Amino acid sequence: MSVRPDRTTRVLLSCGFGPLLFIVVILVQGVLRAGYDPLHHWGSELSLGDQGWIQITNFIATGALTIAFAAGARRALAGGRGSAAIPVLTGILGLCLIVQGVFVTDPYVGYPVGSQGTAEPTLHGWVHGLNMFPTFGVLTAAVLTTAYRSARRPGELAWAVVSVIAAILIPTTLYFAAAAFDMDTQTGQYHGVWQRISLGILGVWYALFAVRLLRQGSGARPQVERRSNEKVPASS
Repeated sequence: MSVRPDRTTRVLLSCGFGPLLFIVVILVQGVLRAGYDPLHHWGSELSLGDQGWIQITNFIATGALTIAFAAGARRALAGGRGSAAIPVLTGILGLCLIVQGVFVTDPYVGYPVGSQGTAEPTLHGWVHGLNMFPTFGVLTAAVLTTAYRSARRPGELAWAVVSVIAAILIPTTLYFAAAAFDMDTQTGQYHGVWQRISLGILGVWYALFAVRLLRQGSGARPQVERRSNEKVPASS
């Protein structure tokens, strides 16, 4: 059963807009950063150079906001399927984002301006690249768990469908980004576009999820999960 969020919970849930702000910062930086081509460079490459601290801060701040949102979601979901798993997965996602900020990517060809790439990956570059797998793994799991929860609750089928679509599109568009990049030459075509689409879907989905949790209890009747063995009571 859902309960109306208290003030503290609402503040925590408002942090769910963090992932959307994350992609907005990347889009703005991509346009303003000299020598950086957002079509053909990874968002993580914005962590390099004199202004790299902006993207590093973006990673860490978004991670912290995501963890705060996970705490709010744990309070707001108030039992039922996924009420523990969704916040835990979201919290791990936040930790992964912080790791991405602490362990900065290695330079690839072309950025910073004049870079010839990295012949031997550094420890921080290796961690950054490897961390992508748990990041998108827990993200996809969180979205699918949310879809499963909503599919079992009256009036939430549309949100379940939206979540399933998001869970498919986020890793698929990221795969397109990876496929467009050649690790041997450390160059690619339009991988920056595909990555931004993937991150954009992530940001929009979490923003919508935050809005749903913030709105719950605002005049709507509490939603109780359907059970397969539930019987309709006979009329008297």
